[in-house]
Amino acid sequence: MSIIQMGEELIGHPSTAVNELVKNSYDADAGKCWVYTQYDKNPQKNFILLMDNGLGMDSGTLFGDWLKPSKSSKRNEDQSLRRSTIYNRRFLGSKGIGRLAAMALGRHLTVISKQNNENAYNWIRIDRENFRNESLLKLVDFPGGQIENYQELFRDTEILEESKLKINGNLINLLKNQPFNSFNEGTLVVIQDVDSSLRNLIEEEFKVLDLEQTSMFKSLRDLITPLKLNNKIQEELLEIDIIDEKLKIDNGEGTFELFYGINFIKDQKKGETSFIEIEPSKILDHFDYRVFGKAFKDGSVKAQYLCNRFAEDSYEKTLEIPSTFNLSQEEKDVRKLDEIEDENKDQKKVGVGEFYFDIRVYDLDFDAKDKMVKLLNASGRREASATFTKYLGLRISKNGFGVKPYGEEEHDWMGLGAKRVQKHIVTIGPNQIIGNIFLYSPQNDGLKEKTNREGFYESREFMNFKKIIAGVLETTGRERAKYRLKHNLGRKTKNKLDRPDTEKFIQYVLGNSQDEKLISKAKEFVLETNDALDNMEDSLSFSQRLASLGTGLELVYHELSQPLSVLGTVKSSLHKNTVKLPDEKIKQLFSKRIDNMQGAITLLEELKNSLQPAIGRSTKKNFKPVETFKKVCHLFERIFEDSNIILEIKNKNLDYEIKGLEYLFWISFLNILNNAVYWLQNVEKRYIVFEINDEEIIVSNTGPKIPEDDLEVIFEYGITSKKEKNATGLGLAFTRNMLSSDKWKIWAENRSYGPAFHIKKEQSSSN
Repeated sequence: MSIIQMGEELIGHPSTAVNELVKNSYDADAGKCWVYTQYDKNPQKNFILLMDNGLGMDSGTLFGDWLKPSKSSKRNEDQSLRRSTIYNRRFLGSKGIGRLAAMALGRHLTVISKQNNENAYNWIRIDRENFRNESLLKLVDFPGGQIENYQELFRDTEILEESKLKINGNLINLLKNQPFNSFNEGTLVVIQDVDSSLRNLIEEEFKVLDLEQTSMFKSLRDLITPLKLNNKIQEELLEIDIIDEKLKIDNGEGTFELFYGINFIKDQKKGETSFIEIEPSKILDHFDYRVFGKAFKDGSVKAQYLCNRFAEDSYEKTLEIPSTFNLSQEEKDVRKLDEIEDENKDQKKVGVGEFYFDIRVYDLDFDAKDKMVKLLNASGRREASATFTKYLGLRISKNGFGVKPYGEEEHDWMGLGAKRVQKHIVTIGPNQIIGNIFLYSPQNDGLKEKTNREGFYESREFMNFKKIIAGVLETTGRERAKYRLKHNLGRKTKNKLDRPDTEKFIQYVLGNSQDEKLISKAKEFVLETNDALDNMEDSLSFSQRLASLGTGLELVYHELSQPLSVLGTVKSSLHKNTVKLPDEKIKQLFSKRIDNMQGAITLLEELKNSLQPAIGRSTKKNFKPVETFKKVCHLFERIFEDSNIILEIKNKNLDYEIKGLEYLFWISFLNILNNAVYWLQNVEKRYIVFEINDEEIIVSNTGPKIPEDDLEVIFEYGITSKKEKNATGLGLAFTRNMLSSDKWKIWAENRSYGPAFHIKKEQSSSN
């Protein structure tokens, strides 16, 4: 009864059970494995069959350990010994769950096995209903033994009657043909009187009439694809020096081929059922973007990024992602899992281990879909999209075989859909990825599979594993976003502040119509539209101001702590000593303390003055940009000192004065300095230079140069090269849009010593 309950309750889906049986074949050193499902209008004639040409089981194993669910020859505390006999394959199982999987599929289970040195087949047939009775196990009897012709087990009426089975013509006809009629070594598993879940699945598969669309085929493809790709990905990583040696899952002397058949697919000439070998899809070779590489034990990543979106502008580059980017911030889990420890505790010991990944990304623009139509020989975009959807998913494999349910349809285990809503520019959607993550034993045994083989436990190790993958995807998304912006993909306008030329529209109406009512209505609509856009720009400006002020206020918070502490100490000291000391000493003490207090007050006043340009939407006034720049620099004074950053203000045109909104420049300088401080940490010579040449304001620094391809897109929303998880790419975008609102433009260039940001008034059309 325990066997039945474990089989029925632990196996979540029929395809999961079949996958477990396939893994058993692999562990048995099989070179080939066949899976077959039979549909018939009569439910009693449906069955599922699996056969392999592995080592097989002798009578002692089949009638002994195989009947004990807790007994497994693969379980060994020494991980190095958990390998198969011939091909030295890493065992995929250790709990004996394969036999439970067989119990989950149907009532009557027949297992036939033969080793090469035996003359007869060992067989056993179990009717699981016999175990449902509340009686002692020793009272349950089921047939088994040895037989010279195993096909007699399905056509001998006496044997069938003993098992309460009838002759199944479909099964007998199948076993007469290849590959079953040459079954001399290995194991054959036949499940008859299949469960309703499997019966319904087979019936639905029969209606599809497209083998690759069936859930069973897709499940088997997801299972076998990582095995086929495992060696290929490691060869590529060796070639580009990301790894020094392979993580071997076998000795390389054997292959494992998987075939699937269903009775509606037949060889028209022979009239026999055809088996199709399951291979990775060729669509993997036709990606728009690809990132593949290695995650190290500390959570850092080294990868190769390939861009093939346009053949005339393809390129590749190496990505290095530090562990601080992947693991710097723990996302709060709403389920409050007990396994997750404090988010800031011992981040380097993530317990995940090193692993490899290969992720291919596909654009969904019309031209990309047209390319997909040709690739898939589809009739149109709709059919191509439907076919492409079959392959989508971010899959995980362990020792060469896929782990369910990762990558399955409607299983967005990385939450990419939700992230795309938050960061739609840089986040890659779940409908754009075909990816594989390769795990191994014992390197990744910190990730524990659930008992039902439906994924990993949501442990701290698994959460850290997900954060590493998220870091890879976000870094890839940033690279992709810059490329798409460069080629103006996915958007109609280059500048989000561009507004329709309403005056041109009114002139067009006046030139093409004399209808006064129409003209009046058009003018009224244009006026309302402009008012609405003005209101939206004001709201956006307010939001931008608040976002930028967040950084400034954080700096102010730290700067104020010291003078406030001084003031508190002075107050306390004055209070205590007034009553304790003689008059003369009190006078001297007052004088000294008041001096200290005045210094603190002066410092607070300077900070207050530094913030003045950013408080509220001020009216236009005359101000000197250099003075505004100095006010912002005061906020960074402590950072400049701690980081040994030298500020240089050149003396040319410093009397230059502007009549406008000072807070626009305050926020602009704040964001430019924020970026400069971040990148200057990576260099030895640390300078920030402010200058004004011919009414052009320039702020430069000696940090790393901006990549040439990024100069065009660095002011776009969501674009950033910072190696930080919380980097948003909003600062410079806000800067450009706020300056543009008052007819100022900003751009970046690379000087010989580092990047420079230029701010200049836009030329009016009259000039």
